[in-house]
Amino acid sequence: MKVDFIFDVASPNAYFCHKLIPDFKKRTGVEFEYVPCLLGGIMKLSGNQPPFVAFADIPNKNKYQSIEIERFIKQHHLKEFKFNSSFPMNTVQLQRGALAAQELGIFERYLEVILEAMWEKDINLADLDILKSTLSENNIDAESLIGIITSQACKDKLIANTTDAVNRGAFGVPTFFYDDQIFFGKDHLHQLEEYINSKG
Repeated sequence: MKVDFIFDVASPNAYFCHKLIPDFKKRTGVEFEYVPCLLGGIMKLSGNQPPFVAFADIPNKNKYQSIEIERFIKQHHLKEFKFNSSFPMNTVQLQRGALAAQELGIFERYLEVILEAMWEKDINLADLDILKSTLSENNIDAESLIGIITSQACKDKLIANTTDAVNRGAFGVPTFFYDDQIFFGKDHLHQLEEYINSKG
C-alpha cells in the first residue's frame, strides 16, 4: 500500500506532515511515495493563491492561521520548527534537487538536510552558493546533484510531476493520494488514516 505525497519544501505544512509520517507509517503499515512538485506551478495551473495572498484583506483569517500552526506545533511537539525569514522562497532548484537525490539514491538524507536547514535553521536555500555549502557540510555531493538539477530531463520531470498532480486534483501542498481519494493539508492526515484503516 502506498500513499503519494505531493510536496514542495517551500511549504511549512509539508514539513509538518513529513515529521508526522514516520509514526503514521508505524500505525498503518503504508509506505509514502514522495513526489517532488513545484507549489507555485500547482497554484498557477489550478487557479489557486497562497493564503498570505488570498487572505491579505482578512487579518483575522491570517491571525487564526498563525494560532492554528502554534497549536499544531504544540500538539505534536515540533519544537525545532522556526519560520524561515526568507519565506516565500523560490524552491525550483531545491525541488529539482529532490528529483536528483531520488535518482542518486540519497533522497531521504537530502530531504532531511533541506527541511532542517529551511524550517529549523532559517537558512536561505534559494541562494545556490548557500545550497551547495549546506549540502557539502552534510556530506552530500553537491556537484553531482547540481549536474542533474541543470539537466533538461530533470527540469521536464518536475514540470511533469506538477502537471500530473493538478490533473489528479491537487490545488496546493501538502496533498496525499491514496486509491482514488485525495486528502489535502496537514489537518486532514487523520482522515487519510481513517480511510486507510477502513480499507482493512
